[in-house]
Amino acid sequence: MGEADPPLPYHWDFVTPGLPDAAFEDAPGFSPTPMELRVMLLAHLRPRADSLVWDVGGGTGALALEIARLLPAGAVHTLERDPEAIELLELNRRRFGIANLHIHQGQAPADLALLPPSPDRVLLEVGRPLQEVLQSVWAPLQPGGRLVISTVDLEGLVDATDQLAQLGAVAVQVVQATVHRMQRRGSQAKLAAAEPLFVIAAERG
Repeated sequence: MGEADPPLPYHWDFVTPGLPDAAFEDAPGFSPTPMELRVMLLAHLRPRADSLVWDVGGGTGALALEIARLLPAGAVHTLERDPEAIELLELNRRRFGIANLHIHQGQAPADLALLPPSPDRVLLEVGRPLQEVLQSVWAPLQPGGRLVISTVDLEGLVDATDQLAQLGAVAVQVVQATVHRMQRRGSQAKLAAAEPLFVIAAERG
C-alpha cells in the first residue's frame, strides 16, 4: 500500500463490542473479521480489565482493537508478519485512538519473544504449523489463562483439540459459527453466508 491520507477519527459511543465492519480501513486481500464473529471470539476470550493479551496474527487489527478498547488497565500485543497488514493495522489503531494496542512485526513461534511475558489471554489463528506454535504460546500462558483458537477448516479443528488434550487443557469448548447477512439486489433479498469459523476455547489449569 502506498501513501494515504490519515484515516478520519472514529467514535463508538456504545458500551457493547461490535464495531461496524465499515469502520475499519481495509485493502485488497485484507478485510476485517466480520463483526458477529468478532463478538463471539471476544466472548470466549473473556478478558479482564487489566488483561495482557497476545494476538498472534493481527491481520487488519479489527479483533485486537475491539479487545484493547475494553481494557482500561490492560494491553493487547499483536504479532503480524505481513508489512502491508501491519501498515493497515497501524492505520486502524490511529483511527480509533487506541494507545494500548502494540504492534510487533514477526511470526510465531520464532518472534514470540518480542511480546511481553506471561499473558493471561491468547488469541491464535490456525493456518500455520500448529503443534510448535501452540506449544510456544501455551508455555508462557498464566495458570488459569484462556486461549482462543480460530480456524476455518475441520483439519485445523482436529489438530487443535488433539494438541490441547496433550497439553492438559481444561474447560475446552468448541463452537462452529456461521454468519448470514441479508443482501438486496433490486427488489430481491437473499441471505449471504460468510465463511464458517470454528472457535476453540480452553483454559490452562
